[in-house]
Amino acid sequence: MDGLPTRKEVFAFAYDPKDPKHLFVGLRDGIVLSQDEGRQWALLKQSPKGVRAILFHPKDSGKIFAGAGDGKIFISKDRGRTWRLQNR
Repeated sequence: MDGLPTRKEVFAFAYDPKDPKHLFVGLRDGIVLSQDEGRQWALLKQSPKGVRAILFHPKDSGKIFAGAGDGKIFISKDRGRTWRLQNR
């Protein structure tokens, strides 16, 4: 994927407070990431689907929380490479 997918509904947007070049967008299909201020995008393959909110831990931007439309909350402790369901 090069650019942000067209004709997709964006549910969430966040940027890494420690590195604003890293942009995260929540889509129905998962989270897409740009590491170059939005020029190129890649789907994070292990990311949760239907993400409606993305939030960075205030003291550790390597920890990212994602809230899905069905009420599930996910956490990534490695800047979005892997995700784990936080609430059951």
